[in-house]
Amino acid sequence: MDLRKFERLNKEKELLEYGDKIIVAMSGGPDSIFLYNLLKKIKDKMDIKIYFAHINHDLRGKDSDGDEQFVINLGKADKVPTYTKKVNIKEYAKLSGLSEEEAGREVRYGFFRELKDKLGATKVALAHNEDDLVETFMFRLIRGTSFKGLEGIPVKREFFIRPVLNYRKEKILKYLDENKIDYCIDKTNFKEIYTRNKIRLNLIPSIEKEYNVNFKEKIINLISDIGEFNGIINSRLKKYEKDDILDVEELKKEEKFIQRNIISEYLQKYDISVNRNKILEVQKLIYTDGSKEIYGNNRYRIKKKYNILEIVKVEKIKFDNQLVKRLIVPGSVIWHNYKISAELINKYQKSEKVKNEFYCEIKKDDILIVRSRKNGDKFYPVGMTGQKKIKDLFIDSKIPKEQRDFVPIITNSEEIVWVGGIRGDRRFENLRKNIAKLKIEKIEEVDFGGK
Repeated sequence: MDLRKFERLNKEKELLEYGDKIIVAMSGGPDSIFLYNLLKKIKDKMDIKIYFAHINHDLRGKDSDGDEQFVINLGKADKVPTYTKKVNIKEYAKLSGLSEEEAGREVRYGFFRELKDKLGATKVALAHNEDDLVETFMFRLIRGTSFKGLEGIPVKREFFIRPVLNYRKEKILKYLDENKIDYCIDKTNFKEIYTRNKIRLNLIPSIEKEYNVNFKEKIINLISDIGEFNGIINSRLKKYEKDDILDVEELKKEEKFIQRNIISEYLQKYDISVNRNKILEVQKLIYTDGSKEIYGNNRYRIKKKYNILEIVKVEKIKFDNQLVKRLIVPGSVIWHNYKISAELINKYQKSEKVKNEFYCEIKKDDILIVRSRKNGDKFYPVGMTGQKKIKDLFIDSKIPKEQRDFVPIITNSEEIVWVGGIRGDRRFENLRKNIAKLKIEKIEEVDFGGK
């Protein structure tokens, strides 16, 4: 193993510090095993402590379970504390309205953050290599992205580090095989079922064979140049950013091209996926009057308020000690063990009312709030006259006391629209235009328990 590569990278990027507590994202595959073996070589010298974190995505049946057991056994053999989670990613993706790739990423990074806080760790080490960097460049180039997107995978962001990002895959495999070090093989990596697989198995080898045998090296050099350019843009970002807020009026003085790249850099800080459409949407936002919000990702909204632009966390926020989520119409959210959705429909046809649905007048892009009850909550129940306290509705509906905090209250501009699954508000029951169907479904809670 060429430790000089790591030492150069570590010196330049300051990835590791003496006494670090490092969580290794351990899949059991060759890259993460190579990463672990690299860290073992410097463990005593730098007095670092290592933990394993493994996510079983439950996508490959017995093979997925086998990988998990491999990691557990390795942790026992080397006395490395090991933590695993098994999540049905297909089901999670379906409930969250995400692709399987997005869902997997959300679960993994959520687990890593949760584990870091639990263990008091200082770093999370990920095993992306140089080939991953090239594949990501090609993937984003084909799909369309910004200069920031073409920079690819960062060596360091927050407490996430990638110590083997400058190692080639062939060198990694050669080292493991020559030293008879076991690792798991994900057979799906050799099937042309994902775009990334097709790029790795077909596109890149074809370019190397037909056009340039040093293609990967050329791409790495280009990525390096793009990184330097983005560094200049990042310095510009600091000029307009204060306390994580962008000064819109100052930003508008820049050339449009520079604006877009500063916006891209700003979004990347919050792990918001960047593509040209998203950047143009934000660029258009800074020229709108007044205040407006747009979607960032499942965790953040992008908010323009007069002369400032800021990123607002919305995935889980505390409000009066309640779990609060924002539901953008149309869309859905997971709230406790419920999925709550809002669907726009063209026309309402009278039919037998379903308890878990409520038809109401809600406009596209309205932002509904899903929360628990609050003291003094009142609304105007459908089929009744006057107001009624939510507390009295729960009593009349025979909702047990211990369950009342888990009944979702859906509001629009602080007005209660629907007491989920129980009764709607008649003020929102005008069904002539802007009709939406609200629906609540109980789901089985996903077991995120570590081992």
